[in-house]
Order: sequence, then structure tokens, then C-alpha cells
Amino acid sequence: MFDFPKISLTEIVATGGSLVLATTAGALEERPAVPSGFEVTLQETRTETLQDGTAVLRLRFVMPQIGGDSASYVTVADDFASLCETVGMSTLAETGLAVDQIVVSLSDRETAFGVANPDATQYFEVFTLENDTCIWEAF
Repeated sequence: MFDFPKISLTEIVATGGSLVLATTAGALEERPAVPSGFEVTLQETRTETLQDGTAVLRLRFVMPQIGGDSASYVTVADDFASLCETVGMSTLAETGLAVDQIVVSLSDRETAFGVANPDATQYFEVFTLENDTCIWEAF
């Protein structure tokens, strides 16, 4: 089994990386460009090992525009792969983590991990990593 520490964005910045992100609203942060053109900020990164031994990096993003009539899942579908390839792969390169999957989530507001929030709109996609490429896993 893999035993990955939870990493904070402060640790990512401390490693001297070019990925400068923040975990709290209002702080200075880089906003990755996505195909939809919507504003997206990284809320949190998490690592975990699933019961089957799969090592996972979770990238939890906030995108306030989703959930309304103008920003359905279809509108932001291409953003998931883009975020996996840019932020996900950069995070792995800068931290030295090795994972099997990256889970990218978008929420219209900050949410607590693992806590149901019926008021929040949330979308998730899972990617398997192969040859430094994010491969979408259709459910």
C-alpha cells in the first residue's frame, strides 16, 4: 500500500514550484485557464490510498458559475481534462508524488470534503495516469 502524506498548497509553494495557489478565498492565487473560460480556483489538494491500493490525488476546485442555466456540466466538461493535465501533472512533478489516479472536482462553492451539501452543485471526473497523460475514466 502507498502511504502518501496529505500535502498543503503551502508545501507546494515551499518546494519552490511555479504553481502558486492558495486554500482560502481572498488570498493571492493563480487561476488556471480552462477551456470554458470560467474562473476557477483550487480549494484543496488531498492524497489518499483506496482500499484496493489505488493511490489518488484529489484536486478540489471552486467554480462559482456552475450549476446555473449558463454553466451546465456540458459547458465545463473539457475543463476536467485540462485541470488534470495542467494542475494535476504539475502538482505531481513538483511534489514528487506518484499516484494511479487524479480526481478533479468542481463545486460552485467551497465545501467540506466528504460532507454532503445539498445546496452545492458539484461535478467530478476521474483520470487514470499513463505515460504522464490523464486518461478519462468513464463511469
